[in-house]
Amino acid sequence: SSLNPIHSIPRTMSSSNSISLFRSLLREAKRVDNYNFRDYAVRRVKLGFQINRNLAGAEAELALREGQEQLDILRRQVVLGQLYPSAPSVMEHTG
Repeated sequence: SSLNPIHSIPRTMSSSNSISLFRSLLREAKRVDNYNFRDYAVRRVKLGFQINRNLAGAEAELALREGQEQLDILRRQVVLGQLYPSAPSVMEHTG
C-alpha cells in the first residue's frame, strides 16, 4: 500500500472538512513506526494539500474522498507497524 495522499483545501467546500482531514492525516502519519516512512508520510500529506489547495467543486470532492481513503490506508499501516515494530533508526536517537 502506498502513502500517496492527494488532497485539497477547497475554497468552495467546508474548510472544516479539509482541515479536519489534514490534521487526521498528520496525526496518523506521525504515529508510523518506521522513521523513513513516517517522514515521507508527513511530507506527502503537506505537499498533497499544498499542490491541490485551489481545487473546487467536483475536483475538490474527489480529492477529499481520495484523502479519506489514504487516511484509512495510513491507519492500517500504523496498526501493522505496531504489530511488527522495526528497530529504531539512528536518526531517532538524540545522543
